[in-house]
Amino acid sequence: MAGEDDGMVLVVRDVLEGRLSLPEAQQRLRGDPADYDQFFHEARRQELMELMDRIRAVSTALHAVTMTELGVAAAGMFPAETRGYVLTEGAQRLLVLDDPAPAFDFLERAVSALEADGPVGLMARRLRLHSLALLGRHEEFRRDCPSVVAEAERLGSPVDLSMALLNQAEVTAESGDARTALDTVRTARRVRGTVQPHHEGLLYCTATFAYQHALIARQAGLFEETLEVLEEARSLAFSMGDAALAARMLRESGRTWEFLGERERGARTVERAAAEAGRAGRHDWAAEWRGESADAVDDRNEEGWTWRRASVIIRRQPEHAAEAVALLRMCIAEARRLRQPGYEADARHALGIAHDLSGSPAQAEVALRTAVLAVERGGDALRVVRFRIDLVRNLIQQTKVHQALAELARAIEVGEGLRARAATIELRQSVAVALAEAYDAEVLVTALLHQVDEPADGSTGTAQAPSRPHSLLALGQRARAATMIEALRVGEALEAGADQGLVSAVLRLRAAEAALQLAAAEFRGLTQPIAARERAAGELERAAADVGRTLRVNADPVRSEALTGALAPGEVLVDLLAVPEAVTITCLTGDGNTTSRLFTWGARARRRALVRLQRARREYLNAHPDDLLETRAQAEESVSRLDEGLFAAIAGAVGEVSSTSPVRLFVSPENELFHLPYWRLARMLADCAVSVLPTPCALPLLRARYRDGRRPWISVSDPSRTLRHTARDIPEALGYQPCPPETEALLAALPGAGRIHFACHGHFDPVSAYRSGLEIAPSPVPDPLGAREEQRRAGIELFTAAQITGRLLLPHCTLVVLSACDSGLPRHHAASEFTSLPGAFLTAGARNVIASLWPAHDAAAALLMNTFHAEAATSQTAFSAALATARQRLASISRAEAATLLGTEDLPPFDPPFADSVYTDCFQHYGVD
Repeated sequence: MAGEDDGMVLVVRDVLEGRLSLPEAQQRLRGDPADYDQFFHEARRQELMELMDRIRAVSTALHAVTMTELGVAAAGMFPAETRGYVLTEGAQRLLVLDDPAPAFDFLERAVSALEADGPVGLMARRLRLHSLALLGRHEEFRRDCPSVVAEAERLGSPVDLSMALLNQAEVTAESGDARTALDTVRTARRVRGTVQPHHEGLLYCTATFAYQHALIARQAGLFEETLEVLEEARSLAFSMGDAALAARMLRESGRTWEFLGERERGARTVERAAAEAGRAGRHDWAAEWRGESADAVDDRNEEGWTWRRASVIIRRQPEHAAEAVALLRMCIAEARRLRQPGYEADARHALGIAHDLSGSPAQAEVALRTAVLAVERGGDALRVVRFRIDLVRNLIQQTKVHQALAELARAIEVGEGLRARAATIELRQSVAVALAEAYDAEVLVTALLHQVDEPADGSTGTAQAPSRPHSLLALGQRARAATMIEALRVGEALEAGADQGLVSAVLRLRAAEAALQLAAAEFRGLTQPIAARERAAGELERAAADVGRTLRVNADPVRSEALTGALAPGEVLVDLLAVPEAVTITCLTGDGNTTSRLFTWGARARRRALVRLQRARREYLNAHPDDLLETRAQAEESVSRLDEGLFAAIAGAVGEVSSTSPVRLFVSPENELFHLPYWRLARMLADCAVSVLPTPCALPLLRARYRDGRRPWISVSDPSRTLRHTARDIPEALGYQPCPPETEALLAALPGAGRIHFACHGHFDPVSAYRSGLEIAPSPVPDPLGAREEQRRAGIELFTAAQITGRLLLPHCTLVVLSACDSGLPRHHAASEFTSLPGAFLTAGARNVIASLWPAHDAAAALLMNTFHAEAATSQTAFSAALATARQRLASISRAEAATLLGTEDLPPFDPPFADSVYTDCFQHYGVD
């Protein structure tokens, strides 16, 4: 028998501490078979079991390899299966320690030593398959995977089957077939759900399965499913007591929003995730996630320093972009070593940006094309869109315009496919954020170029492509997120023959969509809102089928001939598209005349001008008497700059397309341009009326709404009783019927109204625009689509845009007047969605809306509204023209007359008191009269 000093644990210790070489130890543990007896057998078995326990707890890969080799030597006296057990145990530990190469070697030996059809043999084969996936040996993986799956099914092993399917899904996703991978990972999760807790062992936890499911869903472009599954994975992690893993799920939710272009929302979510990771003790994760957007990343020893430092240079210090090139090449090498194709694609994309910024466009093009090919191979559709857009910008810079157009066409095709697959408004809008950059580039190229193509038949001459104005009109509709188009078309479909069941189903769907938008904007869970939205969509399909209808609503652009046909003589449609470099102005008349021009006004300058305009307005309205003259001058200067810039350019374009002075302009802005006072154009165009449209296609769709206006006219007064002059908004002779300013009363009365007038406080919510609303009386029962809880606690109840969209249908309403502060403001959204109170009322069925762009002066609003209603009382006077008359009247009314009409001397210290644009330009008309 071997001596006491040859005990296995002592030998292992001597090897690990360097007193004995590995070959010597292996020879000593093998021993002489002649010395084996039953006692030695049993002692060695016990030592072997103790060694395997130690292997499971070892903390370094080197120790795991050494101890496993010693265990194999010690198991030489036992059947081959015992060596297979030891090798499998060592391989499992190496996989946990993230060292798959030696694990694979052990598993190769284990598979040959174990019975192929036994449970341990199956586990070894499944772990070998897992190692192949980690090592990127996909051909071998695909060859061996079917037999492992079949054996796991035959033996009824959900542990092995679920892991094999998960690995199969990951490998399939990496090969670019995200749709097949998604089906596989869904199956893997179903199988994983059948595993009993006492059988789990080293099986991935349910939260990790869900996490992989979410990543594959994101790659497939199913963003609702991505966010929903990440939320589920987060709940699973919390139920397991793993707060750090839950934080990782939240971080991936933030990254998903960032991928979709919602950078602010994504950054806020990632910051929440970093805070949670810090509280869970994962300060390394917290530092890494914060470092992705932080300026200071000075610790070169910190994991991920190279990538974060390069990203910061590109984003914050573009003048030093050349420094990032070397760092990004290191990142590419690291990504290859780690076998992370997604990381490599991101690094190559960033390398292209760095080359571009450092003045090497040709090198940038090569890097960007390589990045595009990488994400195309990986099947990541959203990255394909984003990377191609940057390639397009590079090609435009190199004046390779036709190549740029070809790349744009591919990017838009992929992006539109993603948008079509998004089931909810919020996600369609977010996909449209990414698409918006592609359309911006196409708009710019289309505005600058007039393509001429050689005829395909080889004959002499040339064939011109469609003229730029018509192309821009179509692009202008496609570039917007299209939610408004779809909402208007739903209304059109309902009016074609409304069934009450169908109407109710549409309202339920709109309410579910509004609830989902609120949840997304306010960083609440999306699982339940998405499920509610899907149920409502199913109910709508069934309701339509019950009345023999198929409700198909699309967002296709309205053809320019239809736009022309919707314009009356003397009317001009002006479409404004805001690209980063400039604003395109496209004009169309009822005669079919078109023109377009590019007004150079960059995005940064536009944002500064808008902030200056809004600030000047608010400071003037709230100025101390000592500062009144100064703030008045600033306010007028801010609009004078608009007059001399964009508005003069619009007036010039209108003059080109119209031989006579127009009687009416329809202006369809985009993005931040919605916040400008377009009524000022009337001063440049012989006092023509001006109306604002959320999109050019709204013109024929709104004009198709038949509204006779002979239904009851309803007024809703200020419940706070803090606005002194609202009682003078409407002449008494018009017979407006009062409606209590309460939610239930409004929802009951407004659907039967022909005209509606609100005179109250207005609240615009820039974070969650669907919470913007009109102040009404408190309600005993809170509405989830109503005011925020903190507003209700403060005694403020609102009739919100979400309630109007989701609870209200206005089949007879000709006009809605919102005599309230900020009632016409829409949210800033990169997809140019007109999310606002006017947009909500137009969606609900109104044909026209009057609303304000900034805080309305109580006295000035009362005078303007009184004149407007008197002018609009006859059907012969268009609402836009009535508002123009009211503006002129307000500007000319004397101080003495205003004091008499209002019964107060508390007026601005000028005569006339309300001639300034802060009073006259506050309200705009939205709609078609």
